Amino acid sequence: MLKPTQVFSPLAEQLEPEGAFVYLDLAAEARRKGIDVISFGIGQPDFLPPREVVDAVKEALDRGFIRYISTLGLPELRERIASYVSEKYGVDVKPTEVAVTVGAKAALYMAISLLTRPGDEVVVQDPAFPTYECVVRHAGGRPVFVKLREENEFRLAREDVEREIKDLHRVRGIVVNSPHNPTGAVLSESDVEELIELAKRRNLFIISDEIYEDYVYEGRHRSFLQDPEWRDYVVYVSGFSKTWALTGLRLGYVVAREEVIRALDVFATNMYSCPPAPLQYAALKALELGTSWFKSYLEEYRRRRDAAVEELGRIPGVRVVRSRGAFYLFPNVRELMGRLRVGSTDELARRILFEAGVVLLPGTAFPLRGGDGYLRVSYVLPIERIREGFRRVREWVEKVGG
Repeated sequence: MLKPTQVFSPLAEQLEPEGAFVYLDLAAEARRKGIDVISFGIGQPDFLPPREVVDAVKEALDRGFIRYISTLGLPELRERIASYVSEKYGVDVKPTEVAVTVGAKAALYMAISLLTRPGDEVVVQDPAFPTYECVVRHAGGRPVFVKLREENEFRLAREDVEREIKDLHRVRGIVVNSPHNPTGAVLSESDVEELIELAKRRNLFIISDEIYEDYVYEGRHRSFLQDPEWRDYVVYVSGFSKTWALTGLRLGYVVAREEVIRALDVFATNMYSCPPAPLQYAALKALELGTSWFKSYLEEYRRRRDAAVEELGRIPGVRVVRSRGAFYLFPNVRELMGRLRVGSTDELARRILFEAGVVLLPGTAFPLRGGDGYLRVSYVLPIERIREGFRRVREWVEKVGG
């Protein structure tokens, strides 16, 4: 008989580990074996935020701002986020329509759980950030996977969504991510408008994860908040991890109608009481400084993307779409797998790690069939390391494949 601490809730078993962190541990294992590892694995910026942002945390600690605060965040931070988002997208967001959260991931977890009822069907992109479908299942819903097509630059197309849901009767919403992890795809203005039109016609919510909104290399980011009726359909999620490189501070935020924010207040109270007070002063300082300083980093990341595309194009059996946003590429390695007689992308990724010393994530970690035959590249490395990493992969391929 199993002991009581060996029997887990079926709901908890709907959650799965995130592939990026699995390969973070595998990379550490490779380093312990003496392998010099170049990692294109975990997706976090490699630059530091402005010094004033970090100093704001120290100042908050020195001033004793270490007590419980409102579950929804510092009132002054909610006001600043509302102003920032309103100016950014030409909308009118009220402070009461903002919740500060412990990272964008907690925001997504709460929003999906709040809006998904047992038995509901929720559209998720495939491939996509794995949290989306895990939380849908954890909430008692059923993910409806819409495969992203390489020939469409991995953009989520309304017609593809319609085809998957046309015979379904319990579709409740869509989880959208643009710029997109893991492919770097960016929805066009017409893509966003068509998805909003579909949501209105079918009475669906849209949870829009826009955490990479400032990483757009061609054109401009189109937010779902820019629809005049956003309050009726959209829950917008973003945060401070990517633009300001504050991944470890775990600060995200939600913009939604007041009823949603009040419900998230109750949810968050039961989950974590409140976001850490001192860290929110860093977010206040970040918004005060704005994003003009970020432009040089964006240009550097564009150069890195171009270098990565160039080097991937030199590897036999690999082709890649030049992504328009985030800091990811999603190369197609099916021909390479055939050449090397490799049975899965996970096997390929592990061999590249332990035989070539390069971390590339298997596309199947994101999280289903749409990533089969692909690898994810996170090009958050100096250009010389990007070129060195793919040189190693190319030489390994030529050696192993003859």
